[in-house]
Amino acid sequence: MLFFFARAIKFFLKKPTDELILLKSKTRPATNIATTLSWILYDFANTIYSMNVVTMYFSTWVLIDLALSDQYVSFANSFSMTLVAITMPFLGEISDRYQRRMPFLIVYTLCCILFTALIGVSGIVFTNIHTKVSWAIFFFVIANYSYQGGLVFYNALLPSVCSPRSMGRVSGYGVALGYLGSILGLILVLPFVEGAVFGVNIPFIEGGGSVAAFIPSAILFLVFALPSFIFIKDKITERAPTSFKLNIKTSFKKVIDAVSNTKKYPGVLRFLIAKFFYEEAIQTIIIFMAVYAQKVVGFSKSETTTFLIVLTPAAIVGSAIFGVITDHLGPKKTLTVVLIGWICSLSVLVFSNSIVLFWIVGAMVGVFLGSTWTSARPLLISLVPEKMLGEFFGLYSLSGKFAAIFGPILWAAVVYLFQSYGDIFKYKAAIFALNMMIVIGLILLQKVPNIKLKNERFQKTQSNS
Repeated sequence: MLFFFARAIKFFLKKPTDELILLKSKTRPATNIATTLSWILYDFANTIYSMNVVTMYFSTWVLIDLALSDQYVSFANSFSMTLVAITMPFLGEISDRYQRRMPFLIVYTLCCILFTALIGVSGIVFTNIHTKVSWAIFFFVIANYSYQGGLVFYNALLPSVCSPRSMGRVSGYGVALGYLGSILGLILVLPFVEGAVFGVNIPFIEGGGSVAAFIPSAILFLVFALPSFIFIKDKITERAPTSFKLNIKTSFKKVIDAVSNTKKYPGVLRFLIAKFFYEEAIQTIIIFMAVYAQKVVGFSKSETTTFLIVLTPAAIVGSAIFGVITDHLGPKKTLTVVLIGWICSLSVLVFSNSIVLFWIVGAMVGVFLGSTWTSARPLLISLVPEKMLGEFFGLYSLSGKFAAIFGPILWAAVVYLFQSYGDIFKYKAAIFALNMMIVIGLILLQKVPNIKLKNERFQKTQSNS
């Protein structure tokens, strides 16, 4: 599988020399509106996958429709994240060396789309439950690996589509539009899942259950990702190699050097460790949110879909607002506020059984979910030089993906440990354990510098590098 990715990326990197070389200049070329909007629209596209596949339909299909244990979903997510953790650091370094992020983004996105569709095919074609689940998990691992891998290069493209001063704002708009994509994605696949949208039957379409959501989700991802393939271009600021050479040993050595030399960039290592703890909780909540709503709160599948759709506007508003707050307060202070909000919200969830409070807490979680990414991406960018963004976003991904490996394992372990106490108790215990991880992350974050992104600081970073 990794050989396939390497060959595909090598193909895209084979461009004429004059397209690869752009000598470093003191002025940054202006970005146009189409480029910025295309970057934002990609957030719209990939959140369709995140909501429909990761949050809603894969976990509910396996755990509820097929009545299998949480360990299946936990294993699939953890293994896919293990692949990301192993490969992304050196791929990020390669993208820095060649100053090319778009080839990687295109290859990983197309693979995610293909294998998402194959999850649906496996659920329809195979009748034996063990064969069905085995192939579905295999396809999900590759799809999720590709989705998460693509995010590394998507994040690193942010400086290519906007000015340093507007990074927080553009990042917030991307997250906000992404949540709008999650609404549209849920609504557009409803006819295939239920045969109706909010009780209104759709002619000529028969609902096929959760398994019928995967192929339409893949198609939607492709349609809305296409503009980014067309309009976003890599900005090459210095002479780049003209031939592709994959040297894994050298790439890993540079990543190890980057980790060992983090003293040059105060706060980076502490931020990545803090991110491991708080993201361990957040990534796991994303995976099991729909299952929690159905098994603990008692929602039906249709009510869960409505719940996610209704609460998403809170995430849109929160992302946009916290994008502006990030530009004014600085990303570190903003992220601190967001994590405190997470801790308070999850505490209410653990100690309350009220359905009304569940809706309110769900809205707050929506706000803080989008705001986490809105403030975290600019925080890393503020701490490191731009020419090393691919490498450090590889480490950023490494921290998050290690978190996404251990988060589902922690969830599965707590659920297994308290399974004799019933669904409500064991899932609340799992939420409590995740909340403690956010507390640890918040404590570690406090010694990370709070740097506001400004053009002057950016130019100084460029000249020093």
